[in-house]
Amino acid sequence: MAHTPREAAESLYAAMPRAMSLDLLREYGLEVTPEQARHITEEVLSLNLYWIHTALQASLRAGEAERVSSELAQCIARGWKDFDMQGRDHAAAFDEAQKRRVGYDQIVQEGGSPIAVFGESAGSLEFSGVIEAGDRQKLLALFLDVIAVDAFGELIASLELTHS
Repeated sequence: MAHTPREAAESLYAAMPRAMSLDLLREYGLEVTPEQARHITEEVLSLNLYWIHTALQASLRAGEAERVSSELAQCIARGWKDFDMQGRDHAAAFDEAQKRRVGYDQIVQEGGSPIAVFGESAGSLEFSGVIEAGDRQKLLALFLDVIAVDAFGELIASLELTHS
């Protein structure tokens, strides 16, 4: 089925997790404050944007990938309140995600798997004090469950974009 870039972005957005609630994080054994939960949410968003970007680049022509990325950014901006990151500007979060992409790309180029990228991300959150020392494995389990690397790749690979 053919999709416009906006429809493709809306499909991707629908598949993305939103705010990481305190209850959800507790299910993974993570006892965090609301502020820490927002940092984890931002990291989940960053990782999702990375894997979506990677799949778009692999599956679509450059111009098409850019259009879908732009539309996805607009979807996220419109639904920013659903990410529960009060006080954090969505543009700043996107800038931070782009900076992190460089590090994630290096891990993948060196043969690292999604788990290696998740490990780097969890380590960063541990180093910055967002999660307690020793909670890295719990955060990895969360990442594996809420970041749908394969599903994003399959969804993007199945896209047929129209020029509308």
